[in-house]
Amino acid sequence: MKRSRSQILLVCVSLVTVTVSGCSLVESPTSAMRRLKRTFTPNPTDWDSKASDDKGEWDFVGDEGRGDQERERDPDQWFKKYLMSEKANSIERNVGVD
Repeated sequence: MKRSRSQILLVCVSLVTVTVSGCSLVESPTSAMRRLKRTFTPNPTDWDSKASDDKGEWDFVGDEGRGDQERERDPDQWFKKYLMSEKANSIERNVGVD
């Protein structure tokens, strides 16, 4: 069974036409790129880190949970001061590590 060249060309052209027209009906490439860029651009109002709002109201948890043990002391305070966030320090205080 031999297919003519015109039939194969017609099938290829119709496939390309259907594929291209379907994509262009959904969204243009420039608006898609603009939307994608806007999605990955950080916005300062996206989240609110409550680390700065810590007033030590939960510090008693480490004392009560380890009432029979003394609080642990970090031998190297440099890491706490310069590398750890205030939120991480708050979590360590809550579990009984100073």
